[in-house]
Amino acid sequence: MNTDARIVAMRYYRQAGRSLQDELMDLAANPLGVIVYSPSLVVMMKPVASRRMGEWEKLTESPADADGWYVHLLAGDLQQARRMAHLLPEYRWLCFQRGMRHARPHRLNWHRVRL
Repeated sequence: MNTDARIVAMRYYRQAGRSLQDELMDLAANPLGVIVYSPSLVVMMKPVASRRMGEWEKLTESPADADGWYVHLLAGDLQQARRMAHLLPEYRWLCFQRGMRHARPHRLNWHRVRL
């Protein structure tokens, strides 16, 4: 099994029928978007208003009243991602969905996520 996070991300997008390149470009257009794309870790995230879940996937936008980080995609070394979380501005929540976007949204306290 390949452990290159970039290949894992590409495989996920292929299975989901979505375009990794398009979503990376959308997030890159967001001045507050975060993209890490390396062999050990792929992360796509942005600030969100945690209670307005319908806005989470609008990757080009980040609201002025953001209170959380939305993790659009995370593949690879979770411990590395948790260590890198200290480099980001701190919000109260970490927001995400598991699987192929039909799972219910989740919110975790940001302090539980950071190492």
